Amino acid sequence: MSLQEVIAVAGTAVAFLALAGVVVRRRMGVCWTFVPYLGVVVVTDLLVLLWPEHFYRQWFWFGSQLVINILRFAVALELTYRTFRAFPSARATARGVLLVVLLITLVIVFGGTGNLEPPEGAPALGPLISRVQPRVVNGAIWLLSAIAGLILWYRLPVHPLHKAILVGYVPYLLIFAVSLNLIESQGWDIRTQVNYLHTSAFVAVLAYWAVAAWRRAEVPARAPEPEPSLEQASG
Repeated sequence: MSLQEVIAVAGTAVAFLALAGVVVRRRMGVCWTFVPYLGVVVVTDLLVLLWPEHFYRQWFWFGSQLVINILRFAVALELTYRTFRAFPSARATARGVLLVVLLITLVIVFGGTGNLEPPEGAPALGPLISRVQPRVVNGAIWLLSAIAGLILWYRLPVHPLHKAILVGYVPYLLIFAVSLNLIESQGWDIRTQVNYLHTSAFVAVLAYWAVAAWRRAEVPARAPEPEPSLEQASG
């Protein structure tokens, strides 16, 4: 088994553990969109592992990334709603910031891709993978970073699973974006090494989410009951 296959098997197993943890610990309602996100990751990885001759293809990778991108933004929007809904002032600020980020992302993705003809030696879908996908990933980074920044600014309480999603997502997406930019700048000959980089990072963040999903809910500490005074005891 090659190193790439080992990483793929590990990623599928850890993604399944994270999904199972969310279901078993009954945390689906904490972030509903996170469940289908993990489900898509598990299913697409299994298809590639079990039937690589059919699904280890660029069209399948790009199609699955399209679905994952949609779910990734859905997770970010749900986190925003759940975190800010009880705080009117913070909610109004978050709504404006997120609208600006989404509009900028749309403009950059659809207005700045340029020529999508594949260069010599690149696959047919190469420009979509190395040019369009990084712009979408950057938009997700800006969105998640804006959410995290507003949470810190307003000092809002955050569910532990929500915190794990934010803390895990941003560094992984940075690595993913850098990996795709390296392919664009250095050429497709380095795609194998780059694939090791971002898939290993994804396995790490999936492991972090699995730990967060399986962690038992902390029981709030209770103050000890005051001991009765001498007068109460004698009375």
